[in-house]
Amino acid sequence: MMDAYTVEAVVLRTDDFGDANRVVTLFTREFGKLEVNAYGCRRARSPLSGALQMFNHITATITRGAKVDTIREADVLNFYGELTADLERLGYASLLFEIVNRMTLPRQSELETFELLRNALPALNRRNPRIAALIGTCQFMENSGVQLSFCRCVHCGRDIVGDAAISLFDGGAVCPNCIDAAQDCRPYPEALRLTFETMLGFDWRDDTKLTFKSRQIDVAEKFFLEYIRGIMGDDLRSVQFLRDIHSLT
Repeated sequence: MMDAYTVEAVVLRTDDFGDANRVVTLFTREFGKLEVNAYGCRRARSPLSGALQMFNHITATITRGAKVDTIREADVLNFYGELTADLERLGYASLLFEIVNRMTLPRQSELETFELLRNALPALNRRNPRIAALIGTCQFMENSGVQLSFCRCVHCGRDIVGDAAISLFDGGAVCPNCIDAAQDCRPYPEALRLTFETMLGFDWRDDTKLTFKSRQIDVAEKFFLEYIRGIMGDDLRSVQFLRDIHSLT
């Protein structure tokens, strides 16, 4: 008898192989990131075909294999079809999911990350997707321990007040007293710091409309993408996709 287990998951990524199969990357509540095979799921009559779409929130029954586990059954808990019907929503949802996929390791339980993805999906579906993706990225990096220090000076530990500087190399904000000791500093205006603080403290259950000035979001997005590129060493595929669709509008 095959050893089976059940998970609650979001579909993080799918990759086709063969004529009708997929490798499906799930981010699960129970085990963190899992890669499983889904045989025949691309056939129209497969009971898995509708459930194993990217961004779906599902429950799944999986059997253990010698090398790779196999998904046998899946039921959709929440479907976010608008994310694939709208190119901008698709691009920004893909951005958050690609960052999580590339910055997590398999089979390391990370309940905070699972809850973040589960809570971010409705926001990506109904709110401004650019803002939702940036908030998700900011909170994910904070939870993962790779976030820059936004509110305290990385050199002396003092709270940042007003305009200051920030250094990707040194790991975050730099107060005026420590700027001579820092490397590769750039301006860090108070408005940008307040934007980051708002994103870090955002409660996904809050239905209050999010209001940011376009300039704030432009600067925050550019900052995050540059920092993430420095960590990963290359550009994200989703970033190029967003560049392509915005060049058409």
